[in-house]
Amino acid sequence: MLPEQHDILWSFLTMMCTIFALYVFNSIVQICRAKEEVNTTKWGVVFGAFLVVIFVMTVHMFTLVQRDQMFFFFFRQLPVVLLLLLVWGYFFKSEDIESQSEPLIRAGYFFAVVSILLAGYTNWLPQQRSDPPPKGGIELTGEMTMEEFAELGRVIVFGAKQVAGQKAIGKGQCPLCHSFDPGDHMGRCPNLFGVEERSHSRVKEDRYLNSPIKVGEKDQASGIIKGKPEEIPEEYRRSGPYELSGEDYLRESLMCPSCYVVEGFGKAGDTVSPMPIIHKPPISLSRIELNAVVAWMQAKDTPGDFAKVTVPLPSPEDNAAQEEESGGDDGERPVFVTGNEPIEEIINTLGCPLCHKIPGIPGAVGELGPPLYEKVNTPKRLKDPNYKGKAKTAHEYTKESILNPSAYVVFNEEAGEPYPDGVMPQDFGQKLSVQALDKLVDFIANTEPEG
Repeated sequence: MLPEQHDILWSFLTMMCTIFALYVFNSIVQICRAKEEVNTTKWGVVFGAFLVVIFVMTVHMFTLVQRDQMFFFFFRQLPVVLLLLLVWGYFFKSEDIESQSEPLIRAGYFFAVVSILLAGYTNWLPQQRSDPPPKGGIELTGEMTMEEFAELGRVIVFGAKQVAGQKAIGKGQCPLCHSFDPGDHMGRCPNLFGVEERSHSRVKEDRYLNSPIKVGEKDQASGIIKGKPEEIPEEYRRSGPYELSGEDYLRESLMCPSCYVVEGFGKAGDTVSPMPIIHKPPISLSRIELNAVVAWMQAKDTPGDFAKVTVPLPSPEDNAAQEEESGGDDGERPVFVTGNEPIEEIINTLGCPLCHKIPGIPGAVGELGPPLYEKVNTPKRLKDPNYKGKAKTAHEYTKESILNPSAYVVFNEEAGEPYPDGVMPQDFGQKLSVQALDKLVDFIANTEPEG
């Protein structure tokens, strides 16, 4: 059980406290009704107030995570229950009816029974460990069909499984910015519906030939020479002939996103793309993975028809090289960070550089999300009237932003509007061990602009 999840132990105990308070209240009401000389109104109000307070605490407990639940139970709810016991004993003493009840003994018996039931229940439950999740996905084999190859590309884009209530995002991270359905223009980057058809006409446009750099010129960020498929890095190069084609445009768009920037989706006058270079960290697609994504883009708008796919299937040699590179682990491996990795590897594994500028992390120059200058920014955000979170310190705010990114949406002063909510993944609590979360929070909470 991760500390960012609810814990059955504290949830069970807090419910027992409410049941106990209800039991005490009912006992007092019955005694008051049986004895006319007892002030029913006074004691009913006193013990009714205890019941309400403990019930509200129980409701609040279910909004907390494991670590906060433990603190809240011992330092908030348990003292109230102990005070209830004292007032219960005082009730019998003040009304001269202590011979009718020994509340502390009865209470001790009650909690002993509860503890026994709880111990049996928690030991009956299956135990959870913070091991990396099992891998899944499509295995690379020499007998792979084009349908399976294109499906591999889809898995790289969207992931092997869809988690209810969360955006489907795979290793390629494409859905963070792109939309894929006709008429859907809510993405921060171009809609990829019809991209295969556009790819053939795009390479003939005057704007492609000359902007932002000309065909034959080298893009410094990616090292790719625009419009020259024969000069793509050898490990990603397709076989000849090398006449510029739609496939080359798709491949170039992934490896050199700033070689051509769709109008309205770039920076600096549509000359620089915000998209990361797909074959470099943090995404680092291999040749087979990149080809699979291209194959999926060529086939996705014509389900079941792969006639437009020009990417060849991987050869047995490609498969062997891929297996050797991945250590024999085929398919998509779900992201899980143990905390033993260097901080740069943790950040790259989670894909943070895709959207954020992060001082001290090479290549972390993303602009889709706010720059992570948390040592400087956090004090301002905690004082913002629009901040509705629960953090009091930079450390708490950083952890809250990782585990619950929608708790506070940062305002983009340059654009004059908030950064879009819902872009940052909501499941980092399941991808980070306790050690990894603390390591990441300690680093991010102390970042500040370089220089």
